Amino acid sequence: MFEQLTRTAVLAFQTSRSIDVDGICGPQTWALVVEAGQRLGGRLLYLHSPPLRGDDVAELQQMLSTLGFSVGRIDGILDARAAHAVQDFQRNAGLVADGICGPDTLDALQRFVKHLRGAEDMAAIEERERLTGHGVQLAARRVAIGESGGLDATTAAVRRALTDAGAEVLTVHHPDWSAQAAQVNGYGADVYVALELRPQSPTVAFFEGQHFVSPGGRALAVRLCDRLRPVFPTIASRGMRLPMLRETQMPAVLCRFEHARDVVQHNRAVAQAIASATQEVLTSSADDL
Repeated sequence: MFEQLTRTAVLAFQTSRSIDVDGICGPQTWALVVEAGQRLGGRLLYLHSPPLRGDDVAELQQMLSTLGFSVGRIDGILDARAAHAVQDFQRNAGLVADGICGPDTLDALQRFVKHLRGAEDMAAIEERERLTGHGVQLAARRVAIGESGGLDATTAAVRRALTDAGAEVLTVHHPDWSAQAAQVNGYGADVYVALELRPQSPTVAFFEGQHFVSPGGRALAVRLCDRLRPVFPTIASRGMRLPMLRETQMPAVLCRFEHARDVVQHNRAVAQAIASATQEVLTSSADDL
């Protein structure tokens, strides 16, 4: 009975956190359990190595973003950009600009934010503006293509299709998605498209957290599904908080397929679908995302 109750609780938690639901409390699930226990005001928040993570960080980012301070995406990871936003807020609020969110900074944030509930986050506005408005060509736009094993041929086909369309392309082959995210961030990609084999119905996942949904990732996921549906009829888009989606600094999608043979059989169609959907998103207007 205890084991069943625990498994049920794990399944419910994984569902609520938009990660893979398998009932197993592995490293990713446990890390999110720890993060979920962090409440804003329960600890000092500041730039640290490795970066502080938690629900409290995401709430801090959300408040700063609502007030118009640039924090990047609201992902629950306190990086240099979020720390600088804390300092900018402190200066504007007449506080000591030390980049540490303690009681005084938190009190000031809560006073200002309560008058702006419902306002659009700066994070979403910035992502749309960075992603769009570059005309109808992919020239000089950087696209990263990643795969975690078994889809080298498809990755090469996608690279050729994007290169032919004028994009600069980085291909990444690594089984660790966090390592891929770090490499793609260093490359400065405008968009990141990853491919994975997983025993489930085909999906295209984009980043969705408690306080933020990537507008660029969601738009790309929807367009990709539209173009891939002729060869994968059941494919669907899904908001998730997987490491490669959360840890990248640009719109990203993860295309998951059940069997390598199905993907290889439709290599050309998959490559053209990714290239055309990526081009459409990168050359659309901010209002279309």
